Amino acid sequence: MNNDISRRFDVHVWSEHPEVNTFVNSIYEQHFKWQNPNLIKKHIKLVLLDLYLAWNEHPNMKLGVNLNNNAYKAKSRYNELHISKKTITVVKRLHELQLINMVYGFNDPTGRFSKVARIWSTQNLINQFKKTPFKTYQIHNDIKREVIILRNSLKKDIEYDDNDETHKMRSVIIEYNKLINRTFIDIPELDKPIINSKDKYITISSSEKFTRRIFNNETWEDGGRFYGGWWQRVPSFFRSKIYINDEPTIEDDYSTLHPILLYANKGINYLKLKRGDAYDIDVPDLTDKEDRRTLVKTLLLIAINAKDETSTFRAVKSELQNELPYYSFTFNNLRIILTKLKEKHPEIADDFCTGKGLQLMNLDGKITDYIIDKFTQNNIPILCIHDSFVVPFNQDNFLRTTMNEGIKIVTNKGIPNIDRKALGFHEVNSTKHLDRDLYLERINNLSQTTPNKSRGYLYRKQLFKEYSEVIKL
Repeated sequence: MNNDISRRFDVHVWSEHPEVNTFVNSIYEQHFKWQNPNLIKKHIKLVLLDLYLAWNEHPNMKLGVNLNNNAYKAKSRYNELHISKKTITVVKRLHELQLINMVYGFNDPTGRFSKVARIWSTQNLINQFKKTPFKTYQIHNDIKREVIILRNSLKKDIEYDDNDETHKMRSVIIEYNKLINRTFIDIPELDKPIINSKDKYITISSSEKFTRRIFNNETWEDGGRFYGGWWQRVPSFFRSKIYINDEPTIEDDYSTLHPILLYANKGINYLKLKRGDAYDIDVPDLTDKEDRRTLVKTLLLIAINAKDETSTFRAVKSELQNELPYYSFTFNNLRIILTKLKEKHPEIADDFCTGKGLQLMNLDGKITDYIIDKFTQNNIPILCIHDSFVVPFNQDNFLRTTMNEGIKIVTNKGIPNIDRKALGFHEVNSTKHLDRDLYLERINNLSQTTPNKSRGYLYRKQLFKEYSEVIKL
C-alpha cells in the first residue's frame, strides 16, 4: 500500500442511524464487553465510522491517529463528543483483533519529521463493512461541532470566552451548514467521487461539506476566513463542473481582492488609478502570459501574507516549482519580480513582507460572512472558495449584487472588481429579444457544455434523495 494516501483521523464524524448502532453493538458484544458500554461504545463508533469513510474514499486510504494520551482533551469546545484517550484503547484492541492494520509513528525531537501512527481496515473489517446496510450519507459531523476556531501563533486551537460577536458569527455558520447539509452538491461526470490532484485524493462526499471560520494569533482581528467543503480543495478546472441540486453553477470572484483592499486601507480606489491588471508586469525568461501572471500573482499574494522576503521566496518556490518546472526560482529572480511589483504599486509597497495578509483575510472573512448570511436567509445554496463564490446558474444576478454590497458595506471604500468564469443565466437571456442569433449561439454553447451524468453520479443523487426523505432534511 501507498503510505502517502492518508489523512487525519476525524474526531467529529457521527451517526445515530439504527444500522450504524447495530453494527457498533455487534463489535462491542464480540470484542469489548468487559468495558463500560456508555464510555467505550462512542469511541468504537467513532473509529469504525471514520475507517468506513476512509475505505469508501480510497481502498488504500490510511488514517493518521495520535497514540499520545495528551492528544485527547475531553473537556474542550473543540471536542463536542468528549472523545478521550479511550480512542487509543479501541485502536490497539482493533489491531489485536486483526480488524485494522497499523504502522506506529515516531517522534522527531525537532518536530519537523514526526509522524503519528497510521491505521487502515483489514480485509476482515472490509468484509463486515460490505455487509452493513448503512451508507456514507448517513454519517455526518456532530451537530454540536464548534464552527468558530481561535488559534495561537503555533496554529494550535485554543479556548476562548464567547461574546456577542462570536455568538453572531456562530449563528450564521450553523444556519449555513444546515442549508448545505440539505443540498446535493456533486460533479456529474465523476463516476467515482474522487479526484486525484497532485498525488492527493479529494473526496466528493456529503460528509465533506462542513464549514467553519478560523482566526489566528489569539485575536479576532487576524484571519477569520471560511474553511471546509470539498469544493475548496478541488482544482478550478473541476469547480466549473459542480452541480448544485442537479443544476449547473456559475462562479464569480473578486479579482485582485487583497491588493484592492490594501489600497482601500490607504483611502485609495485602485480602479480609479487605471493601472490595469495588478499582476501584469514583465518577467525575464518567462514569455507565456498565463504562466507569467500565475507567478506574479502568487508572489504578490504570498508577499502580502509573509513576514519577510526569505519566507516569501521559499513559499513561492514550494508552491510553483512543480507547476513551472522550467523557471529558475532563485531568490535573485524572485527579488527582481518583487521589486517590479513595488514599482507598480508604490502606495502599498511598504505593506509587502510584513504579515499584513492576516488582517486582509479578516476583511474578506467579514465580506464572505455578509454574502453567506444573505444567501442563507434566502435559502439559496452558495459555495465559497475564500474570495470566489459558486451558486446555482440562475442566481448569477443575485450573486453579483450581493458581492457588490458586501465589499462596500465592509470596507466602506472599496469598489469590487468581479470576474465571471462563464456566462450566467441572465447574461444568456439578456439578448433573447435583442439579438436572436447571439441568443441562439449562447444556448447552443450551453448545450454543448452540458455534462453526461455518470451512473455513479445518478446513484449518489438517488441515495441523497432517499436519505433526505428519511430524515426530512
